[in-house]
Amino acid sequence: MEAFLAKLDALLQYNLPDRIQDLTNVVLLWTGFAYIVGMITRLLVWGGQWRRGPFTVFLVGLTGCCVGILGITTWRKLEGFNPISPAGLAVSVVAAIAAVFVYQFCAFFFRFGKKREQE
Repeated sequence: MEAFLAKLDALLQYNLPDRIQDLTNVVLLWTGFAYIVGMITRLLVWGGQWRRGPFTVFLVGLTGCCVGILGITTWRKLEGFNPISPAGLAVSVVAAIAAVFVYQFCAFFFRFGKKREQE
């Protein structure tokens, strides 16, 4: 047990270089934010046949984050806008819901379009 604690103490004293630590913090922050957006979208859009696995929820959230925040900063010409904020969350959720509806529309269109061709 003492050997494990000694290794743990040595590991806790190890620090990454500042640039790598900053990049790791940004990636983890955006990953968590995208997953939260995906979970809120999953709660709000409970109908339909879109797959709801954890990876799909993350992709929906990431799509909402990218499209929503890019859209609001382009449309409103905001400078110094903090995307990790309640406004960024709201815009991202709306964009993610729109992305799910576009996905459902395309899935419906292609599913029934193929059935009509077969008849």
